[in-house]
Amino acid sequence: MGNQKKMTLVQLTFIVAVNMMGSGIIMLPTNMAKVGAISLLSWVVTALGSMAIAYGFAQAGLFNQRKGGMSAYAEDAYGKPGYFMVFYLYFLSLAIGNVAIAISGVGYLAAFFPWLSSTAMATCIGVIGLIWLSTIANFGGPTVTGRIGSVTVWGVILPVGLLSIFGWFWFSADTFAAAWNPKGLSPLQGMGSSIALTLWAFLGMESAAQNSDAVEDPKKNVPLACMFGTLGAAVIYIASTTVIQGIVPNAELAKSTGPFAAAYAQMFNPTIGNIIMGLAVIACLGSLLGWQFTIGQTAKTAAVDRLFPQIFARENGMGAPVAGMVVMGVVQTVMALSTISPTLSEQFGALVNLAVVTNVIPYIISLSALMVIMKMAGGVPDAIYKRNTAIAVVATLYSTYAIFAAGKDAVLGGTIVLALTYIMYGFLAPRFATAGAGTRAAGPAAGAMAAAIGLALAATLLLPSPAHAQSAKKKPQAKPAAAAKESGKVTVGYHANVRPFSYKDEAGRPAGYAVELCQLAAGQDVSWVEVTPENRSALLREGKVSWLCGEPVTLSARKEMSFSVPIFQGGVGALLRNDAPAALSKALSQRPGPSGPLWRGTPTQQLLQAQTFAVVAGSPSEKQVAEAMAKLQLTAKVVAVKDFPEGAQAVLDRKASVFFGDRFLLLDAAKRNTKGSDLMLLERRFTVTPVAVALRRGDEDGRLAVDRALSRIYATPEFRSMYAKWFGEPDADAAAFFRQSALPE
Repeated sequence: MGNQKKMTLVQLTFIVAVNMMGSGIIMLPTNMAKVGAISLLSWVVTALGSMAIAYGFAQAGLFNQRKGGMSAYAEDAYGKPGYFMVFYLYFLSLAIGNVAIAISGVGYLAAFFPWLSSTAMATCIGVIGLIWLSTIANFGGPTVTGRIGSVTVWGVILPVGLLSIFGWFWFSADTFAAAWNPKGLSPLQGMGSSIALTLWAFLGMESAAQNSDAVEDPKKNVPLACMFGTLGAAVIYIASTTVIQGIVPNAELAKSTGPFAAAYAQMFNPTIGNIIMGLAVIACLGSLLGWQFTIGQTAKTAAVDRLFPQIFARENGMGAPVAGMVVMGVVQTVMALSTISPTLSEQFGALVNLAVVTNVIPYIISLSALMVIMKMAGGVPDAIYKRNTAIAVVATLYSTYAIFAAGKDAVLGGTIVLALTYIMYGFLAPRFATAGAGTRAAGPAAGAMAAAIGLALAATLLLPSPAHAQSAKKKPQAKPAAAAKESGKVTVGYHANVRPFSYKDEAGRPAGYAVELCQLAAGQDVSWVEVTPENRSALLREGKVSWLCGEPVTLSARKEMSFSVPIFQGGVGALLRNDAPAALSKALSQRPGPSGPLWRGTPTQQLLQAQTFAVVAGSPSEKQVAEAMAKLQLTAKVVAVKDFPEGAQAVLDRKASVFFGDRFLLLDAAKRNTKGSDLMLLERRFTVTPVAVALRRGDEDGRLAVDRALSRIYATPEFRSMYAKWFGEPDADAAAFFRQSALPE
């Protein structure tokens, strides 16, 4: 670990800026010119608000690195309803944005084919044509799509960037002054006049923190890259839209279907303007091609997770989800028809406003979860917690203002779709109504949040049939787990400090992977009892607890208790400092060689002899390390720590050279430490120690009930999501482990 080449701050900043600078900017000057140059004040508010949003997402991505981005952040605070609503609204905003991108493309194509802008219907036909052209082009699979997108984006970046730098040589103060405030707006009105339009240009900043594991020093560089990248894009946006107001007269700019091409034609000649037109068309087509592919893949993932109908998961021989792409092509066609307007800019503005409303509500939901995310991560210094909370408040207030600034038509459209979304989720909800699931989501906060986010235009095209929803009830995952029904009320013992398996949360309630799994297996009727390594066996033997939720399976433990099928593939790993001697890391990473005498005089033996090892007192690792040292004839110093956070800190403070323990517990302890980036976890797994639910010896009926419940749960998509929530997406080994652990009837 830690040897792979990673991105620097400069590289990540550039990627963040390029990701935002797609085709969204190229029609904005026309729409802003309708208000006047005073609309440029909107950039000030938007730039500050966007930087707050970007920073909030960067922090959320550092503390919650599960797959799913904004949806995963929302799930931490609002459960499955929050996950679905954020995912669906964001997905929908991409579909709306595609239509807006197609409109931009038609606007620039109109320079070559004037009939495209001659009537509203001609424009609509052109938009629909581009939508289906880009949809069909994606039928060939992802390879060509990715290559085209990486090239065509420069069709926007180069003209806009060059205009920002060199356009000032053609800037006329008189032209700019005449365009400043033709409608006589107050500064406050001018500042709010184009908030939705300017925010549109920044949409996409939420993806900046998705690859923090590929960045050098992510806790420092990811937030900085988000800020610098957003700031850099803001500078280019403000400069380009300001200079264009001083080059092209306001009346001409407000009527233009290709504002940047008009600027270059004014600066040089119509031929150069036509070249810029051509570059913009290429950029729009490339961007639209890439986003159509993204929408198709997103819908396919949702179908696999049972959030969408299964038709979206069907692929052709080249890996393209053709059926889902066709359905989304129909949805976008309906959007194009429903927003048809007399002019390109009016239709573009209507779609942008609606896209912003459907986009910033997921922003509000996921950013409002940042406080919960930090609490769950644990170990967040008070100063960082307060700073992140303050920035999240600024970001959510700005997002709320952006909804207001989008106008009553966009808000009305969103409100109408709210009812349609609830209808859709009503059919989906039974799929996730597993016993015990979503205890965090079932409270009043989750219901209140769900009520705020159901914007889903054209949702009726995606509704699963009632028959399909009913069939989900017949699957094992929709039934209450068998254990509680067959064994009566279950008293479950849990450990309060073995995060992320089992721990006590901020509210004093049991939480963690093992706790959630035991709750699912037991059903609703559960009484939780906190146990310790010292008293757990006695409590189980005396009948004060029916189960122990998550115990390592060892031969010595089997003398006192019985075990279910495994619930986790445990194993001892090693945690070191990043600056630990390379020889130490190499010595620990090497597999044992052929059997034979081990001499204390060898370099490896001398190196290990000089180290201090840390283990958690009373844990299986303590005994396993002692046995390994005896086998290797080591007399190195071993220190016992009370828990995993203390062990990680001992390594950071150089009180121990190596901390041995369960690999996932080590990883969690490092992740939650403020200096966790200074630690590395070796890839090697020294032992494999399964973790299971423990019961009293001789309780065969109870063991059968638990095994049956767990075997059913392992076959469900909900279990995969739960595993990913705590440990990340299961790899091939983990998936095989649970397939082998589940028993057939």
